[in-house]
Amino acid sequence: MKYVVRSLKYLVLLCVLYIGLTYLMSLVEPSAATIWQQLLTHLNTRNGLYMVIVFILLAAFYPKFGFMRSRIEECDIVEDRVRIDNAMRLFGFRVVEEGDTKLTYRAEGIVHRLSLMFEDHIEVSKVDGGVELRGLRRSVARVALQLQSYIKNRRYEQDN
Repeated sequence: MKYVVRSLKYLVLLCVLYIGLTYLMSLVEPSAATIWQQLLTHLNTRNGLYMVIVFILLAAFYPKFGFMRSRIEECDIVEDRVRIDNAMRLFGFRVVEEGDTKLTYRAEGIVHRLSLMFEDHIEVSKVDGGVELRGLRRSVARVALQLQSYIKNRRYEQDN
């Protein structure tokens, strides 16, 4: 069910983006036709049909490539809690659920949450030899890179 909801959210986002671009084009080059007439005219062509098909396919596969898991080696969820919190805070996430083996973070602020289509949670789970981050691809990739940097810095702190 979560997969279908995510696909529908992405389809709505693509449609809103298309309508917004059509509106901007009508501002640049005004015509006698309304925006809705322009949309219907374009959608009734072969290219419009292809665009609808591409939108549906993108939305159908978005949950497959829009979310990811990233594993951080040599990171402990308890010992490195401050580093994990700092990496999350740097990108605008705050902890909402805590446990010994799992942490859940959500985006702060409605604008940040809206920009992430309310798919704004990142789960940090304890796995053998490290932690695993799960969530929206762009958020997890940013946080994972920063957290890996913090873990490398920890190794240098221990050498001194």
